[in-house]
Amino acid sequence: MMYASYIEMQLKVGKTAEAIEITEGMKPDITPMGIKQFIVIDKGDDNILAMAFYDTEEEQEAATPKAKELLGRLTELIAAPLERKRLKVPIVEPVL
Repeated sequence: MMYASYIEMQLKVGKTAEAIEITEGMKPDITPMGIKQFIVIDKGDDNILAMAFYDTEEEQEAATPKAKELLGRLTELIAAPLERKRLKVPIVEPVL
């Protein structure tokens, strides 16, 4: 089993590219957080979904303060309040 956190971000109009660029710049900060995989999905209409996957619930919990700090870098681009949701991922099977 793995654990995941996700955040849906409704951005201000026309801010998707800037948000993705800022998030791209966070890679050096994301790596030491215990994240095994980080995905950003452009859902269109200035809405993006960020997902982070962890091996353990403890790693996920430990990442919370740093995740809040990193999200703070996007504050000026966000149109609606953010909520980091946490999930269990019972099946993880790479398909080749």
